[in-house]
Amino acid sequence: MRTVGTAAVLLGYGVFAADDWVKGKDEQGRAVQKMEIKAPAMTEEDQYGYQMPERYRCNSCKAVIFHLNEALQKRQPKSRRLQSWEYTEIFDETCSSGFKGYGVSWVNEENTLSGPGLRMESTDMAPGMGAIQMGGDSWDKRLSEFCRKLVYDKVGEEEVYEHFRASGNQLTHELCFEESRDCQTGPQALPKPEAARKTKKEKKEKKEKKENKEKKEKKAKVVWGGATTATVDSKGDVAAVDVDTFLAGLAKEHGKAPEEYTRKRSQKDWEQLFVAAAGRIFSAEAGKDVLTV
Repeated sequence: MRTVGTAAVLLGYGVFAADDWVKGKDEQGRAVQKMEIKAPAMTEEDQYGYQMPERYRCNSCKAVIFHLNEALQKRQPKSRRLQSWEYTEIFDETCSSGFKGYGVSWVNEENTLSGPGLRMESTDMAPGMGAIQMGGDSWDKRLSEFCRKLVYDKVGEEEVYEHFRASGNQLTHELCFEESRDCQTGPQALPKPEAARKTKKEKKEKKEKKENKEKKEKKAKVVWGGATTATVDSKGDVAAVDVDTFLAGLAKEHGKAPEEYTRKRSQKDWEQLFVAAAGRIFSAEAGKDVLTV
C-alpha cells in the first residue's frame, strides 16, 4: 500500500492577528471566534508523480539553494577554498538526504510548495492560509532529484561553488533566476533553452576527456637519431622505436655519425659494436667514459 501524503498543521508559518478571526456563535448560541483554514486540493500529479510538478519549480529551486547554502557555510574553511571533491561531496550528501519536512500548502487560492527553506511571511498570506501542509516521503524524493539536476545538469557543481564564493560565501536565489531559469523574472520570461543549459556541462566534460586522453598517451613528432617520428608517452619518454631509429639515436648520444651504427656489417662486427656500445651505456650510467670504438 502506498502512502500518498500526510497532513500537518503549520503553526509556525504564520501569526494570526485578532482581526483575522471572525466572531460568531456556535450551535448552543455561545459566542465563538472562527477562522477558515483550507487544506490544499491535491492533484493526481501531486499525489502520484515521481517528478517535481512544473508549478513548484521555482520554490523547489529556492529550497535547494537554501539547504546547499546551509551545508556549504557549515563546512567552508576560513583560510582556504574547498577542493572540488570536497564541495562535490557536500552536494551529494545534501541532495541525497537534505529535504525533510516539505509538502504542499494552500496559499492565496493555490497550491504552494512549503517547508523549512520556504518561510512564508504572514503579510503575503490571507488569514488561515498555509496552516495545513500535505507532505510525505514523495516530496523528499522529488526535491532530491531536483537538487541533483540543478547542481550537475543545469548549473554545474563548479559554477555553484564559484557563485557561493563570489557572493561572500553565500548562495543566493539569483541562481534560480539567471542560471537554472526555474524562476521567471517577468511574465514574458522563458525557461533557458535545454541546449544552453547543457553548454557548461558539455564544455567541462569535453575538457576532462581531453585531459584524460593526454594523460594516458601523448603522441608527438620527435627527432631522435635519424630524424624519425617516434611515439612519446605521458612522461615524455620514447615509448616505441624500431632498431634503426634506436641505433641512430644511440650513435648521436655517443658522438658518432648515425651511419657508424646503422651500416651493414658482419655478425662478428655487430657483436663487437654491441659490446662496445653496451660498455659506453654502462659507463655513462656510472658517470664515466672509458671505452672507445
